[in-house]
Amino acid sequence: MSLPRHPLTATSLLLLLLLVIACSQQDQDETLVVYSAGPRVLAEQVAEAFESEKGVRVELFAATTGQVMARLEAERYRPRADVVVFASRSAAEALKQDGRLLAYPNPDWWEDSREEWHDPDQYYFATSAALVGMALRADKDENLDWATVFAGEGPGRVTMPSPSRSGSAGDFLVAYSLQRGEAAARDDFRAARQHGLIFSAANSQAISGLVVGTYDVILAAADYLIYRQIDAGADIRMHYPPSGSALVERPVAVLADTPVPQLARHFVDFYLSEAMQEAVAAQHLLPARTGVEPSALRRHAEAPATFDVDPVAAWEQQATILRRFQIRVERAEVIPAESTP
Repeated sequence: MSLPRHPLTATSLLLLLLLVIACSQQDQDETLVVYSAGPRVLAEQVAEAFESEKGVRVELFAATTGQVMARLEAERYRPRADVVVFASRSAAEALKQDGRLLAYPNPDWWEDSREEWHDPDQYYFATSAALVGMALRADKDENLDWATVFAGEGPGRVTMPSPSRSGSAGDFLVAYSLQRGEAAARDDFRAARQHGLIFSAANSQAISGLVVGTYDVILAAADYLIYRQIDAGADIRMHYPPSGSALVERPVAVLADTPVPQLARHFVDFYLSEAMQEAVAAQHLLPARTGVEPSALRRHAEAPATFDVDPVAAWEQQATILRRFQIRVERAEVIPAESTP
């Protein structure tokens, strides 16, 4: 015997439609889309811990700063990300100046963190920082300064990650150029090239070359990457030149178009919690929370001198500095003064 069929009434259809919409909205509210520059291990650890504690799903895209920025630009008119973790303060400043970040006024942890690392207008907040200086073979002279290496008086073969490929090398170049003057900085690097400076494609290639002995010195080395190699047994060391190193903050920010601003702010709070800041320290990054100790490898070192860099000036001049450097130093092209790009 067949059961009678009852056609859906208009009311039933409406109720079903409302139920589907409600379920869809609930799924959206329980998902946070996070774009994060490396290290990937840390990004995955924070995302998984947030999922577990908050009972929400995190959709994570972990890549380089350049890849993250390219994806954000491609999605400018159909944004997907709710939160972005940058490996560069100037990248966060660029989105702030473009009106694409949401302010988070006076978070509870503000006074327990390194306030000078954060945006004073509270649009982005440092999760950690790294210092960019030199890395050396363990048996090399530890009294090097930038001028020494640029003059060809360093202890052997010198390499540097390409600033057009490495975010930390790019940040170093901008900081050094603002400190020294762009023209003088270019002259320094041109001299270094004449004395044998080789540009590696990325941080990993420069570091692997140092570890196996192909190179003796890396310029613009991000210290947390070097400490990770030392932790794994590599016979190398980090060196901070007396005239200064670049401090590179790694900010987190909420996107202005996020449909889940409260959940996104909870993620910022979570990243600045003591537990997650301890995870930051375990990666040999400098924690942004003042009560969290750095890793044992960093703890013995005195705080080195750093370049004094205005983040707005860095944002304004970064593209020009990097473009001119790539053409005039990396490619070593000769350009008439009147056709300066």
